[in-house]
Amino acid sequence: MDSELSAAHIIFAVIVCGIAITIGVIVLKKRQHKMNVYKLTWKVSKDTLKIIVNKNADAKMQRELENRTNKDENTLISRRRVFGSYALVGTQRAEYLQFKQDKKLSLSEATLDYLYSLKQLQNDNLAKFFGIQCNDDNMPTLTVLHTLVERGTLEEFCLDRDFEMNETFKSAFMRDMLKGLNYLHKGPIAHHGFLQASTCLIDINWVLKLTLYGVSNFICDAFDSTNVKLLDHAAPMISYPQYVCFPPEHIKEYDPTGKLPPRIVRGSQKGDMYCVGMILYMMIEREDPFMLIHSLERPNPNLVKDIIDNGKMPRVADEHNPEAKLLQKCQECWNRNPEERPDVRKILETIAIVYPTAKGNLVDQMMKMNEKYAAELEEMVSIRTQDLALAQVATMKLLNEMLPAAVAEDLKNGIVREPRSYESATVMFVQICEFNALMKKSTPNQTIMFLNDVFDQFDNVIKNHDAYKVETTGETYMVASGVPEENEGRHVYEIAEMSLEIREVSYRYKLSYNPSYVLRVRIGFHMGPIAAGVIGIRSPRYCLFGDTVNFASRMQSNSAPNQIQTSEITANLLMASKMYTFKKRGYVHVKGKGDVKCFWLNQHVHEGENGEPPLTHSVQMPSTSSEIKGVDETAIMHPLRKV
Repeated sequence: MDSELSAAHIIFAVIVCGIAITIGVIVLKKRQHKMNVYKLTWKVSKDTLKIIVNKNADAKMQRELENRTNKDENTLISRRRVFGSYALVGTQRAEYLQFKQDKKLSLSEATLDYLYSLKQLQNDNLAKFFGIQCNDDNMPTLTVLHTLVERGTLEEFCLDRDFEMNETFKSAFMRDMLKGLNYLHKGPIAHHGFLQASTCLIDINWVLKLTLYGVSNFICDAFDSTNVKLLDHAAPMISYPQYVCFPPEHIKEYDPTGKLPPRIVRGSQKGDMYCVGMILYMMIEREDPFMLIHSLERPNPNLVKDIIDNGKMPRVADEHNPEAKLLQKCQECWNRNPEERPDVRKILETIAIVYPTAKGNLVDQMMKMNEKYAAELEEMVSIRTQDLALAQVATMKLLNEMLPAAVAEDLKNGIVREPRSYESATVMFVQICEFNALMKKSTPNQTIMFLNDVFDQFDNVIKNHDAYKVETTGETYMVASGVPEENEGRHVYEIAEMSLEIREVSYRYKLSYNPSYVLRVRIGFHMGPIAAGVIGIRSPRYCLFGDTVNFASRMQSNSAPNQIQTSEITANLLMASKMYTFKKRGYVHVKGKGDVKCFWLNQHVHEGENGEPPLTHSVQMPSTSSEIKGVDETAIMHPLRKV
């Protein structure tokens, strides 16, 4: 009885264990299935994939169109790639590599892990890996998909002679490429494998992104296992100029004879560095490394064999080149011993030496250039503003020399002052005596220096009075007061005072190159009605017209050396102020006027004449015409009336 019970217990325990094992296996399988489904995030469904083919391109042209630039758009900003075809994954556009799949691919756990890691990559310098379409019953194709980048490939920019690839573009593109490659080398993918100038894409923001990375070994495995082959009537996967830029050790693995058609080869980190040298060479020389693209001759069938067996490399010129250090690094990258090729860090260090002023990606450099340009522009604007202010001051100073200050200010503001008549103004002429005799004894430079010196001292006198220097003609100096701004009849006093001060200047003047020379002047002035206005557009002058001007000129020309002569009506007005002394000269014949009664203002008595010293007189002028006693105020405003 006990033995039967023990046997039952044993049977029951076995059944329980069997059930437990079965449940465990089921749970494990479900967990494994979930894990596999989780790892298949890289799988692109055939239902979401659509290939868009350019209707204007046949199968043979598709790959060529991908490497062409839209010639109708010449500007750098609007430049875009022309695609023979592209893929749609849902609503997103993608670049693709597509092959005919003859047999289903057997994906190992390691391969699933690898493709899952490839899908997880995120970097600014990598085009996003969409995934792979494969093993679909109704769609016998293998399609590798990456995000589409529109602006262009690095190969297009390098070979386009119209594009000016300066050190800003070069350094930025080089750094972007190496940053993306460094990210791959330090991650689980470990290499690019299909690194070409054509797989370095420039996006809309001028950032270089690597594409078709990490799939070369996967595709080569599929080719080697005869699971896939090229599509019927498809163009070659890669061009011959691109094929010869692959690492020779990997070309040799695929084609030791050098006679097979171009195809993707396997990749490695050291193989990537060989390709880096080819891309840098193309950026510096602006030519494909073996100069095949622009060649009109058929490719040499022995070129691949020369590269594999004889170590053939691109030609590097011996002449001085500012980028020689970088070309030297290219040659190190082509070393046939992969272990001796430089790594990404050493290439970056060399780029920093060759392009010391260019740092960061192209956007960063453009921003720095814009900031620098803005700072330089602000400084330039500040300098130009200061120059403009100085020029305006100089212009106004020149205008003030040519025109009265009020008229010059009006012209500056675009106001044209109309010509007008003035009821009363005073005009004075000052002439240097014996000027012609002095000029014969002086050089031209001395003569000009003399006139500038004398007239400059006369100008200093005028600055202290309400008067305007009209012009200088030869040795004659013309001044007016009461125009263009009327000054309540004070003009006659201003001119009288200035005539005395100018004569004082002549007494003190010493000629540097002729100390024995004595400066003597003839002065004459007259008051009366006048017309005035601006004459000329290019060289405007404020001109005075009328009988008063002619009369004042006659007063000067008929005056004696160091004497101040004025007309009777002008002298009467000044004498009425009790502030000036006059001496009657008598009647003087004036052209056009006949005999005119004239007066000397503060007559100067020459040395030796009656033993009297020279007589000068300078007095305080009345502040207004109402202070003049014994003279009708209307005689001031209307000086031609008899007082």
